[in-house]
Amino acid sequence: MRRFRVRTLKLRLIISIFVIITSVYVLVAMMAFLAHYAGLFKPDNLYYMGTWSVLLLVVTFFFASVVIGLLVFYRFSELFLDPMKELAVALKEVEKGNYNVEVSTNVQNRELRSAMKQFNRMAKEISSVEMLKKDFISYFSHEFKTPITSIHGFSKQMKDHQLDPEKQIEYADIIYTESERLINMSSNVLMLTKLEHQTKLVDKNTFQVDEQIRRSLLVLEKKWTAKDLELDLDLDEVSVHSSEELMAQIWLNVIGNAIHYSNDGGIISITAKYDGDFVKVRICDSGMGMPDKVRERIFEKFYRGEGVAAKNGNGLGMAIVKRIIDLCEGKIIIKSQKGKGTTVVVYLPR
Repeated sequence: MRRFRVRTLKLRLIISIFVIITSVYVLVAMMAFLAHYAGLFKPDNLYYMGTWSVLLLVVTFFFASVVIGLLVFYRFSELFLDPMKELAVALKEVEKGNYNVEVSTNVQNRELRSAMKQFNRMAKEISSVEMLKKDFISYFSHEFKTPITSIHGFSKQMKDHQLDPEKQIEYADIIYTESERLINMSSNVLMLTKLEHQTKLVDKNTFQVDEQIRRSLLVLEKKWTAKDLELDLDLDEVSVHSSEELMAQIWLNVIGNAIHYSNDGGIISITAKYDGDFVKVRICDSGMGMPDKVRERIFEKFYRGEGVAAKNGNGLGMAIVKRIIDLCEGKIIIKSQKGKGTTVVVYLPR
């Protein structure tokens, strides 16, 4: 099939040259006819010119037609060959591993213009996948060393030493906690990396935000009941048209943080109301709070603040929340004071 197409292309080029030369020759003949009609050239003159002179005139006309035809063909072929050369150079760059290439789509030929657009889309998609892979490897390798080291160390202790039952349970709990941390971290890294290379939300539908918050509280019930927290809910019936799956990640992360950093027996208040063109959700806890320098960096990847509480988690939850809200074209405001709790306000376009 490929050889057939190449031969077909060559045949088209030969036919094009032949048509152009013939057209120019016909044009020269028409010019001669017009010259005769205008009295500038008479057939009787051919009799006095002789056979060789007439033949020379015909050959001159022919070669003039060939030269002019080739020049015209060369000029028009540039319009087709130049974009092909550019595409060939771009393909060589892709072959070398450079996917940040783009070719001009400002060409007259419709099929060629379509091919250029498809190449740009392909290069952009490959580049996105490549960046996704590199970012995941970079992020994951940055954070996985500590839990892997802990798992290796404590499992080696359990294997090489005779431990009493209490120590075995303690070490097994540590191994379980660190392995769970690895699982959560890999899931969060994949999600965040995917979101960072996403330009718009997909799978959007209209759903009730208040019901979604209630479901999130049910998922987190074990955590807030274990700390004997009181929930103060004031949820109006509010809805948005967005990605329901990604919205759930916002509430699980923000409410999960409020539970985690609350003191035992504390209160978490959640309100959801319409505010102009937005749905406003306010989540407030009475926990340990955070200083300004921590609050200013809370959306950074892998940033975990300071103190004992910072050892939990992997510093990706709020980065995911921020990216989702950015994709929604909403905004998030965090107010906090050390020792006096934290308030998170989320605005989502209706």
